[in-house]
Amino acid sequence: MKRFIKYTFTFLIPILLIAVCLEFTARSIPNPYKYKYEWMQEHAKDVQTLILGSSHSYYGIRPEFLSGTAFNLANVAQDIKLDKYLLEYWADKYMKLTTVIYPISYFTWSYSGLEDNRENYRCRYYRIYMDCDLYSPFSKNNFELSDLTAARSKIKRGLRNLRNNNMSIGCDQLGWGDDYTLDRKNQHQWNDDKSTIDVIDIHTNDDEELINSNLMMTKEIANFCRDHNIRLILVTIPCWHSYNDKLDKNQINTMYQLIHQLQQEYGLIYLDYMRDERFEADDFYDSNHLSDQGATKFSKILDEGIKTATTQSLH
Repeated sequence: MKRFIKYTFTFLIPILLIAVCLEFTARSIPNPYKYKYEWMQEHAKDVQTLILGSSHSYYGIRPEFLSGTAFNLANVAQDIKLDKYLLEYWADKYMKLTTVIYPISYFTWSYSGLEDNRENYRCRYYRIYMDCDLYSPFSKNNFELSDLTAARSKIKRGLRNLRNNNMSIGCDQLGWGDDYTLDRKNQHQWNDDKSTIDVIDIHTNDDEELINSNLMMTKEIANFCRDHNIRLILVTIPCWHSYNDKLDKNQINTMYQLIHQLQQEYGLIYLDYMRDERFEADDFYDSNHLSDQGATKFSKILDEGIKTATTQSLH
């Protein structure tokens, strides 16, 4: 028996050492979650505008083109629960925060959340790099290697970037997702029709319980902003007509009805650019995300829209 235990440990120790090294390697690779957390730790006291939301705002809103000190705290597949958590996390540090930009997309009210999403591996990034206690400290979300496929992909990408002297972490200094470039889009042959149908299928859901839950969490964000004298601005980011034209009409109607309800209850500004005709094909990376060119264009338009809407609301 002792010999068996000895051989077992002899076999396991190298595996454990390799696992520890891989976990350390995965964690050492720069990423937008760690960067955003560290930026907010240092600058939350100075930030004037925060941008929340998922990939639409992560890739679509460039803080450098907004007035004042702005930061993009959005990320891919980020849900309302995480938006609320991140907004409240630095509550005791905000000294100049006056505006929160919150995107409302076609899928916002029907989104089942990151944990139930096909990209649920991202939950661990909030736990590991953003001190997020929404996930148990005893869960798989405490380890990069709990998803070997995602960890392997991350390590390979990090080593490739290091080899090519590419210092990009997926976002710029103000948190905007900078890798949906027009150049990168043109290097690929996208099947726009198929990919659009697939993504709309994922984005469409008529679960009333889910819709009500997301609405209540959005109201909690609105209550936080009202209690802290922060202006909450709802925004719908542009999408290409190949996406807009195929959306479920009932879900679109629900989207606008609930936005109107929030406007009435909280007196919110809402800016709708979903079908804005100023945007052309090259302004989009795919049917429902802006390219770097489109994000620059939209951010400038958004800044002017906020100024105009604010002036009108004061009269």
